[in-house]
Amino acid sequence: MRKTVILVCIGIMVSFAAAYAQSDEPVTYQDFIKGKEAFEENCIKCHSLERPLKKIANREEWDLTLTKMANTGAVLSKKQRRQVLEYLVAKSSFQVKCSVCHSLERPLEKNKEFQDWIQTVRRMAEKRPGHLTDDEIEAISGFLTVKGAETKLY
Repeated sequence: MRKTVILVCIGIMVSFAAAYAQSDEPVTYQDFIKGKEAFEENCIKCHSLERPLKKIANREEWDLTLTKMANTGAVLSKKQRRQVLEYLVAKSSFQVKCSVCHSLERPLEKNKEFQDWIQTVRRMAEKRPGHLTDDEIEAISGFLTVKGAETKLY
């Protein structure tokens, strides 16, 4: 029985990984907006948002978390799942990368448009060459734009 459960779990994880790998669409600013919306609307049904907002994880760890949530009843379309994943990965990148140089409160207190955040994050990245990739700059900028009036991550 235990072996069967393990095999089923592995099968589910492989199918999610394959589905994700097939999605080669570029991530857009709209994906961050929709990802935040889907995260807030769906995750709050079972638990507070505090725990996932505090959590720091890489892409693979967030992907596994989303798989676990799907196995306990969370319902997201394939596109929503991808958008939530991108939102959570961007949030964690912000928490890990930006805290190296300054507190997180400062950028969380600011509200800017996406292009303004791109300029700000790019300017910050130039102070530590190699610290942020172009994809991370876009992801962090997307996260900071869609965070809205939130000034803390719990």
